[in-house]
Amino acid sequence: MAFKSDTNTTPAADDEHGPLVLAAAGAVLPVSELNVANRAALCRTASVVHVQRNDQIKPENSHRWLMYLVEGTLSLYNGKEEVGQINARTPEALQPLFLDKGAYQSARTSTVARIVKFGREQLDILLKEQQKNAIHVIDVEVGPIENTVFDDIVADMKGHKAHLASIREIAASVTSAAGRVASIPDLAEVIQSDPGLTAHIVNAANRAEASSGDSIASIRGAISRLGVETTQRSIEELLRANTVIPANEIMERRFRRYLQRSTLSSAIVQVLARELPDLKAEVAALVALTADIGELLTLTYANDHAELFEDDAQLAAVIEKLRTVLGVWLLNAWDFPAEFVDASLTSRDWYRNHNGEITYTDLVTAALLIIQSEMPDAEQSSIPSADNLLLARRLQQAGIDLKSPGNIVRAATGRIVTTQALLKAG
Repeated sequence: MAFKSDTNTTPAADDEHGPLVLAAAGAVLPVSELNVANRAALCRTASVVHVQRNDQIKPENSHRWLMYLVEGTLSLYNGKEEVGQINARTPEALQPLFLDKGAYQSARTSTVARIVKFGREQLDILLKEQQKNAIHVIDVEVGPIENTVFDDIVADMKGHKAHLASIREIAASVTSAAGRVASIPDLAEVIQSDPGLTAHIVNAANRAEASSGDSIASIRGAISRLGVETTQRSIEELLRANTVIPANEIMERRFRRYLQRSTLSSAIVQVLARELPDLKAEVAALVALTADIGELLTLTYANDHAELFEDDAQLAAVIEKLRTVLGVWLLNAWDFPAEFVDASLTSRDWYRNHNGEITYTDLVTAALLIIQSEMPDAEQSSIPSADNLLLARRLQQAGIDLKSPGNIVRAATGRIVTTQALLKAG
C-alpha cells in the first residue's frame, strides 16, 4: 500500500484510537465474525492511517492488511478513470478496500480520511481457531422412522464400526482396477469413484501408526501414508465388509442419484479449483465427495429398514433431516480437517454471507448449483437458482461464471470419462 509522505500511521493500541478500532472491528467484514476476545486480540496489532486530502492509496501490501475506511471519502480509480466513491459509515465501507482488484486499482482521498488496517494473517489464524473450537447446534425435528435409522447409527458409532455402503457393481470394478493400476494418482482416481470407500480409506490413514497427527486432506495423501500395498489390501477388506444390494427400487434410485451427484460434484470442483491458485484440486475433490457423506450414512442404515419407506419422497424427507447432523458427526469422529466439516455443515446454506477468500465449501455449493441448473432433479428441489446469490457474484469476480455452466460441466464430464476408462481397462 503506497501513501504520500504526509500520511502517517499510528498504532491502534493507544488510548486515542482504541475505541475507534474496536468499533470498526465490530462492524466490518469479516473481522466482525470474530468473538469479542479475538477481536480485542486483533485490535492490539491494528493501526490507524491518517490520510491527507488528495493522497493516493494503492494495494501493494493488501495481501498483508485488510484496510477499511472509517472516516472521510475515497474516490476510486481504474487507471486514470474515476469509477466510483466510498464514504465512511456506509455498507460499502464495511468491506475491505481492494477486495475486488478488478473493480478499481487505486483510490484517492477527497477529504481528510482515516483508514484502519488489520493484519490479514492474524485474522485468518483467529478465524480458523475460532471455527475449530466452535460448538454448532443443529436443531432437527425427527419422527419414528428417523429415530429407527438414527438409533442404529448411534450404536455403530459408539462401537467405532460405522458403515458406509458401496454398491456391488461399483465395488467389483474398484476391486479389479485397484490391483491393476501402477501409480498413486491412478489408484486415487479408482478409490474416489466410490465415496463410501473414499471416506473409509481416509479414516484408516488418520488412524495409521505412521500418522504424524495431521489429518489427511486428499486421497493421494492417504495412500502415501498407508503405502500402496496396504491401501490395496484395505480396499479389498473394506469392500467385502461394506458392499450392499439396495433392498428395493426406492433405495436403488436414491443410491444411484447420490453416487451420480457426488461423482459429478467432485469433478466440477476440480475444474473450478483451476481458477483459484490458493485451492488445491485434489483437496477440493475429497471435500466434495464427503460433503454429503451424511446422506450416504443415512442411506446405508435406511437400507436395513427399507420396508418403512413407501415412496421416494418419504426417503428424501428422512435424508433431508439427517444428512447434515450425521455428516458433521462422522467427519469429526473420523478426524477429517475443519474444511471438510465446514462443507458438510454449510455447503447447502445457499444464502449465507460470503466474505473473504473463496473456500472449498464455496466450490461445493457452486457444484451443487451447477448440477441443479444443468441436470435438475425430477422431484421438487430445495436448491435455488444461482441468480442473485452472493456466491455467484463472488465467483464471477474470480473468473467463474455460474450462469454459463456448460463448459464447466463438459470439462467435469471429461474427467469422469477418464476415470471410467481406468475402471474398465483390462
